[in-house]
Amino acid sequence: MLLIKQQATRSVSLKESVPLKQIHVNARLRSFAADVTLTQVFQNDESVPIEAVYCFPVEENAAVYAFVARIDNEREIVAELKEKKTAQKEYTEALAQGHGAYLFEQDEASNDIFVVSVGALQPGSECCITISYVSELDLLHFDEKPTIRFVIPTTIAPRYSPAET
Repeated sequence: MLLIKQQATRSVSLKESVPLKQIHVNARLRSFAADVTLTQVFQNDESVPIEAVYCFPVEENAAVYAFVARIDNEREIVAELKEKKTAQKEYTEALAQGHGAYLFEQDEASNDIFVVSVGALQPGSECCITISYVSELDLLHFDEKPTIRFVIPTTIAPRYSPAET
């Protein structure tokens, strides 16, 4: 899900969804492992540039190994691993200068959600996000028959948080 960020702060205040135009999943299952590449295409239908936040759920035991963003099939941005605070600072500075910027990070509250910040997406621009990950498959037993389970999370379920006392 790609959402429009209302404020330019690190705390996300989301207004509305950016329309999903297309999705493509390529998964290779081998023995007890899955190699998954998920591509989602979004478009900025707003009349102004937006900063969008993309929340991507993965299996808890998955490892993301690639992230690529393509804008209007012209520019391709390939992820580069950096220390978290450095990456956040560079992202904020790029936005302040009016440049497009992307930040891919693991959600601090949950190990199974990744967050992609897409800054300065121009009106009418199409953003194609491709994420690749590997995951160990679960071995289940139904009626004494071993079965391998493969799941692609599609939504982020609300987390249980006990009420504060």
